[in-house]
Amino acid sequence: MKIALIILSVLVYTASGYIIKLLLRLLSRTTSEPEETDYIGMTIGYSERLLTIIFVVFNQYTALGLVIAAKSILRFPSNSSEDGMDKKSEYVLVGTMLSLVVGILNGLLVLYAIQY
Repeated sequence: MKIALIILSVLVYTASGYIIKLLLRLLSRTTSEPEETDYIGMTIGYSERLLTIIFVVFNQYTALGLVIAAKSILRFPSNSSEDGMDKKSEYVLVGTMLSLVVGILNGLLVLYAIQY
């Protein structure tokens, strides 16, 4: 049972980048193909989810706040417009929240597999 849960967790972690990318594409309602990317955002997302899983397994939930704060400082420019967030900032925020939810759920799955 433990091995099956760990394998499931690895599969969820591996597929999470593509699942979040698909969800963001559905939420943004764009019909055009996205521009070519160098996968930096997806790499950041995988790193973020790995840190989230580690923090959940070691019961360090306050450290998740540091991940969110660090990402928001780096992603949101200080010269934002008075109209509020632009679409790219909203896209990044939704992606971060989806990534955090997937990471927490995957961390809880790993924690369950380790404890039982």
